[in-house]
Amino acid sequence: MSDTSRLARSETKASVRGDAWPVVPLAVALLLLHTLGDQTWAYVTAAVVGGIGLLASVIALVECVGAVKKGLAWTNAAWVIFVLLVASCAVLYRLMVA
Repeated sequence: MSDTSRLARSETKASVRGDAWPVVPLAVALLLLHTLGDQTWAYVTAAVVGGIGLLASVIALVECVGAVKKGLAWTNAAWVIFVLLVASCAVLYRLMVA
């Protein structure tokens, strides 16, 4: 195995691990909806922050699926995909119910 393929594989693994960052705005949106969801400003803020998080999650999911198709870091990508899907579904559910 050459050094360039090891470098590419390690960069892919590192980037897949970093694809879970959209959980942060999703968690903020969930926190706002859970604590202050009955107030209009909190609902609107949570919807905006959650929408940004959902958009970022879609982009991260596409990158993770690409990594899985390439056969690189599939365990890390699978974990990130699971976390993002659960967080996204939770935000969508809370926005519909609140």
